[in-house]
Amino acid sequence: MLGAVLKHLADDRPAALNRLKEFLAIPSISTDSAYAADVRGGADWIVAALRQAGFDATAHETNGHPVVVGSAGPKGDQPGALYYGHYDVQPPDPVESWISPPFEPTVRDGAVFARGACDDKGQICCILEALRAWKQVHDDVPLPITVLFEGEEECGSRNLPAFVEGNRSLLDVGGDGRGVAVISDTNMWESPDGPLVAITYGLRGMVYYDVELHGPTRDLHSGMYGGTLANPATILTKVLGGLFDDDRRVTIPGFYDDVAPPDEEEQLRWNQLQFDEKNFLGAVGVGEGFGEKGFDLLARRWARPSCDINGLYGGYGGEGAKTIIPGFAGAKVSFRLVPNQTPETIAQSFETWVRSHEVPGCTWKLTSHGQATPVVVPTDSPHLAAAVRAVETSAAHRPVLIREGGTIPVVHDFKKTLGLDTLLIGFGRMDDCVHAPNEKFNLHSFELGCRTHAALISELAKM
Repeated sequence: MLGAVLKHLADDRPAALNRLKEFLAIPSISTDSAYAADVRGGADWIVAALRQAGFDATAHETNGHPVVVGSAGPKGDQPGALYYGHYDVQPPDPVESWISPPFEPTVRDGAVFARGACDDKGQICCILEALRAWKQVHDDVPLPITVLFEGEEECGSRNLPAFVEGNRSLLDVGGDGRGVAVISDTNMWESPDGPLVAITYGLRGMVYYDVELHGPTRDLHSGMYGGTLANPATILTKVLGGLFDDDRRVTIPGFYDDVAPPDEEEQLRWNQLQFDEKNFLGAVGVGEGFGEKGFDLLARRWARPSCDINGLYGGYGGEGAKTIIPGFAGAKVSFRLVPNQTPETIAQSFETWVRSHEVPGCTWKLTSHGQATPVVVPTDSPHLAAAVRAVETSAAHRPVLIREGGTIPVVHDFKKTLGLDTLLIGFGRMDDCVHAPNEKFNLHSFELGCRTHAALISELAKM
């Protein structure tokens, strides 16, 4: 059965690429309300694509952007798979840095360039093309499959947990350990011999804050007021500078108390990956690593928590000089968490730490922009074994098992609400410029992703 599906995918490559480019041309930017109609257009495109693949598909309303759900396959007690992805994309700014326009998909150098090419439209289309191929060749998929594609991942998935909670029966594919969720929103492993398909079994969690310090009711002339009152920008930067000690460890009391280290077997697997730190850093123009003392780069990226100041704002930042004391200053601050840390605990500790600082004549305003729980999924499950066999079929090599430093909040939601573990099988590359200008998705990755998902469907059906 699978052989005919794989042949169809090979024969249909030009049409599949055209469908991907059509999808990428939709500016489904979820963070900007001006693009709300385009986000809905992305949802409608997926509904149409699913229906062409034989799925019963609908765009469901939420308090934000639509959630698309579709289902197909045999009815009955057979366990199934729940596929997840997101059709929204990041803003393309700065647009002037793009070689070709971000929403005019362009093929060059063996890749398709557009916003969302890798994250996550290209990877969604790998799933859709596999489903379409099974429909074309065998008139249906061989096991119950439900797909869930959201339009708010890039703005925090605000409405997804409530949607999952309120639609358990719609999303049920066997939450007693028999069914499984599948996500393609991760990367391949960059080995010394070339990219290898990776199954990601661990993700860091997140706590994200907007931190503002407010002082005078308006910007003030620094000649008239300099040295007479607290400057919010000066105090804010001093406070944030105290987040780290000389060993680059986060200074918030209790921050590391619950961190679970990798076990010996896991550490041995990582050592066998032949991670090249120089290549990893050199690809982004950095010659030397930097981070928590006492840990190598891979451990800091996968198994240690981190804190980053993601942006600073306030006062005057334009061309030339403008001598003011700003009325307020702000920063975006995020934490990546590892297993056994809880976002609620870290969030409370951070708020307490910030407010413990003396800020004469100023007041804090802290706004949470979301939390996510770190996850580690079993590496000895029958579903993961099925995924290994699928990759061996599609890529002719055994997949590597890795963690990742990023966050996909819905993985925790699927486990907590639906009882589903998740297979994370991604086809992105480290140079795909995700969230940056000139984002791309290699055509080889696209074709490999289509084949792998087709093979995975076959392997899951055998279970």
